Amino acid sequence: MNLSSESPVRFQLVQTPEPRYTARDRPRGAPKAQQRWMALVILIAFGWRMIGLIARKLGQVEQETIELAAGPVEETVGTLVAPGQGGMMYYLLIRPWIQFFGTDLFALRYFSVLASAITIALMWQVARRMVPAVGSTLLRNLPLLSTLFLAFNPLQLWYSQEGGAYGLVVMLALFSSWSWLQAMWYSGPWRWLTYLAITSIAIYTQVLTALILPVHLVWFLLANPLNRKRWKGYGLTLAGFALPILPLTAWGRSMLAGVIGGAEYQSGGALQIAVAGLPATPLPEMARTLLLDNAQGLLEPISYLWLIPIFFLGLTGLLVGYTEFGGRIANVGMLATWLILPVLLLYAISLFAPAMVKPAAEIGERAARFQGIIWIGPAFTMFVALGTQVMRRAYGRVGNWLAVGLIAFVIVFWGYSWWVHGQQPINVQSGAGAFTPEPLRDYPEL
Repeated sequence: MNLSSESPVRFQLVQTPEPRYTARDRPRGAPKAQQRWMALVILIAFGWRMIGLIARKLGQVEQETIELAAGPVEETVGTLVAPGQGGMMYYLLIRPWIQFFGTDLFALRYFSVLASAITIALMWQVARRMVPAVGSTLLRNLPLLSTLFLAFNPLQLWYSQEGGAYGLVVMLALFSSWSWLQAMWYSGPWRWLTYLAITSIAIYTQVLTALILPVHLVWFLLANPLNRKRWKGYGLTLAGFALPILPLTAWGRSMLAGVIGGAEYQSGGALQIAVAGLPATPLPEMARTLLLDNAQGLLEPISYLWLIPIFFLGLTGLLVGYTEFGGRIANVGMLATWLILPVLLLYAISLFAPAMVKPAAEIGERAARFQGIIWIGPAFTMFVALGTQVMRRAYGRVGNWLAVGLIAFVIVFWGYSWWVHGQQPINVQSGAGAFTPEPLRDYPEL
């Protein structure tokens, strides 16, 4: 299981019993057995998301989606650079979809289902380059196991069945990470331009996705020695972000003006608007909320005892997972950066946002859920899968049965949690009760 210490791509996390590289030291394509397994996982994830898709009534977020997507296109385009908006690209992307399929509930949510299915495929592509695969079966293939966990994660399932932007946000964040990894592997101007374009779209879909840029910067610093060959392309790409992100500077000035001027609330700050609903939450409580969201979903757990195996696996992957990478802590450091750094940055932002002084009860429960960084979920599932692999290897033959039991427990528990979610109105987590919109016939078919 030892990778050659002379490999020029030490940051590459794919690990096999007998690693083989192409003539140019580039990763080979996935074996056909893995591809078949992955196709099965995608089909399972897609079918799982179709269950009960229209069982819940139209929610407030979904009504806003219809209203904004149905508005004049000139107004929607103008809001991309107007102060006071924190991510309008989603409404431009879903506009042609609504024009073709209409505004019925199934069509609206099916867009998120498709985005989530693409997320599962992208998750596998990213995981193949970040966690080791020592075989083609599920027990020995961490990319497949991580993807399966993401497919059943109740938080991801919830937003994959909502006619809102967050299902698309996860897809774009993974697409951004995959394009970064591809550019680092193969280089080339077109790959760096792809990374620039996808990440820019992600930022304009949800402004807090911009926090993925410092995550990738830390990845670049850890990607030694390959970063010595890619610093020019990556440096030019970072400079290129100044152009698509330039309109955000107006939002930033407005936000800072509100902070420095002591204003209670200063309209016109995309970053402020994006976090305006967040309470002034201490960092430990913020971390606790995010852990519960990813381990249980948006509802409060019946008992924290049920979460112990999930947290144990995740902590095992975080602390001992480096053993699966030949002892290279930097590889686990990339995953830890993905999971932890956005939380720290979001907390730092909260210290400068005037709206953060409001108590959580006044803002509402959903606002404390920090959906803007929902894209850290894939890192969480990779740590859970990594912990499962550590347990499997630590106990020999017994470890195989232990791993099977742990995998079954996580999937069954998350399935039950999602089922409980499905019994609730889709906006019960907003702190305002169920929302009963006007009939859809009142909205024009586009």
